[in-house]
Amino acid sequence: MAQSARAIRAERATLAEGAHLAQTALERDIKVQAVLLRAKGLNNEAAALLEKFLQKGVQAFVLDSLLFDAISPVEHGAGLMIEISLPTVQRPRAMPTDVLYLDGIQDPGNIGTLIRTAVASGVHSIASSPECAHFWSPKALRAGMGAHFAAALYENVKPQELRELFDARILAADARGGSDLYLSEGWEAGHTVWMMGSEGQGLSQAALAVTDERLYIPIDHDCESLNVSAAAAVCLFEQRRRRLTQKR
Repeated sequence: MAQSARAIRAERATLAEGAHLAQTALERDIKVQAVLLRAKGLNNEAAALLEKFLQKGVQAFVLDSLLFDAISPVEHGAGLMIEISLPTVQRPRAMPTDVLYLDGIQDPGNIGTLIRTAVASGVHSIASSPECAHFWSPKALRAGMGAHFAAALYENVKPQELRELFDARILAADARGGSDLYLSEGWEAGHTVWMMGSEGQGLSQAALAVTDERLYIPIDHDCESLNVSAAAAVCLFEQRRRRLTQKR
């Protein structure tokens, strides 16, 4: 599970490292199957969390330090990981909601950051194309900092399936053309699906083919492009800003 998305899917479980994710799992009553502990280096915060898990009847296993470090997605962590069951999420049908759609994004750290950014902006539905890295990899969970537990995550969604699943206008964040994000008006009205493309190639032709409107972020000429996570933050929080302004 530490290294293979296939194993995560097969086991319907994954690993979450660190005190913050463990605390969030406790607060949200996430099903925890086991606690894994580093033989040396468990800090006081992790020890207190361990006691809470033991009180809930969760099994704990102490791993040799070298083995724990080989599995852990971070160096010098809290010395605690939890094995959690993956939630079962049914695909919606024409659901009226805001969505972030990830098209071909390969970096698990970007995946986790994008989920965290979406939830922070008020977008709690996130979908990904079949080419994306796995939502529930340990590195994506670490980058998400608990946002996974507050989101509805839909994997293996092809661009042409978006209209069937969500009742929303489809917006493409596309550095290659379209309308200026800040000067264009009305795109924030109603529900939206914001599509973000892969780190190198951007949005695929299949994604662009289903787009209702293409929008670009006007950046300074001295910078070639934005990281996909930064671009998503700009678009989603501009959407949030406009909607909050309209409510006043």
